[in-house]
Amino acid sequence: MVFRDERGVEYDPVPLPTHEVTDAVAVDARRVHRSAPRKPVPLYTGTDGLELSQQPRGHRRHWTDPQWLAFEEHRRLEQDLSSNDEPLAAVMIVRPHDPITS
Repeated sequence: MVFRDERGVEYDPVPLPTHEVTDAVAVDARRVHRSAPRKPVPLYTGTDGLELSQQPRGHRRHWTDPQWLAFEEHRRLEQDLSSNDEPLAAVMIVRPHDPITS
């Protein structure tokens, strides 16, 4: 069997090694789902605000009132700390190096 493209160039098929993919895939194709399911994250029962902020969003519906309070306090504290950040340097002075005078 010989393949011919639009310009008339003929191609002979070459057998591929068995460890390579032999199905044609579009160049712009991408995976739309994972082949293996993710390991589920266990529900966190503590009240550490940092740990609660790192939990998946789906776990929030299982949180207790003290967990919500700890989460909101952590979020408020992070927001306050980020808004009070002062710039490290407002002006940088660069002087030319003159080897004759130094």
